[in-house]
Amino acid sequence: MLFVKKLSILIIFFFSQNILFANDFNSQKGEKIFNEFKINNKIKLPIPGEWEVIDKHAEHVVAGIRVEGVTFALMENNAPIKFFEIARATGLSKWQAYLTSIIEAATFNSKEGGCRKRQHYNYLNVYKKGNAHNCLIVTMLDVQRALNPSDYDADRVFSLGIRKWADKNKINLPKIYLAYESSFFSMSVKDEWYVMFYAETPESFANYKPKFTSRDTTEFHPDKIENFLDAKKIMQKWIEKSARLHKNFEIFQKAKKSQKLDLSDYIANKEKKKQKKVKFSNDNVNITEELTNLNELYKSGAITKDEFKRAKQKILN
Repeated sequence: MLFVKKLSILIIFFFSQNILFANDFNSQKGEKIFNEFKINNKIKLPIPGEWEVIDKHAEHVVAGIRVEGVTFALMENNAPIKFFEIARATGLSKWQAYLTSIIEAATFNSKEGGCRKRQHYNYLNVYKKGNAHNCLIVTMLDVQRALNPSDYDADRVFSLGIRKWADKNKINLPKIYLAYESSFFSMSVKDEWYVMFYAETPESFANYKPKFTSRDTTEFHPDKIENFLDAKKIMQKWIEKSARLHKNFEIFQKAKKSQKLDLSDYIANKEKKKQKKVKFSNDNVNITEELTNLNELYKSGAITKDEFKRAKQKILN
């Protein structure tokens, strides 16, 4: 009887450790994550909210190289008001000379996107040195354009899996999202390439209904935004939010200081000065950054009061 009891305790402990150190790339369709995306107990990306896995892919390419990605949605009234997707290629060191050129082409020479100046980008910030890069893109997403592969090469977002998910579940897809994209690769940091995408409807982000709903006609397009004061203010706030997201992404990537983007125009300097004045342990610094980011999300209306409370309690615990 005592042996059975000890065995039960051991099983419970082992199961709890697997949950604690879970890799969210292994999440299955229909599963949920809460307030963070984690690789292990130390490498976590804060992403407030309750997210459901709607699509995933994983493939062993050759000689230890693995490509995998997972897409999450935050739903409201059967509509995805937020999307979050993260993908990576791992085990790149063995084929470094061959793969770095492929990564560079995919990152900088994409058909309509990529980390280079585009007419429809609201903001672009890029670090590039040798084969290493760190890229931040802020733009808008035209859903109908993205769903039509003959017009738009959607190699990461709204793929066939997303379309099947939307059709099967009769999902009400909004037409326009505010979008943030990022990409980071540096062999001096790790032999992995990460890309990340985050999108939110203007209604969810700023309680604003777009007047025009295609990429080239929307009031959020850089060529038109000067004529729409409300849209301009919303986009400014979205760029600020994207800057905070990207700072967390850089921490998540363990980017070197020299590889980090200068986002001081969009992240309040007073917050930086306040953090420099007081000496914290590493754990307290992480907690302070997470609480600051969470508070900014709540103030901007990006999350509800209940989501804020739950996320705050999780950070403090």
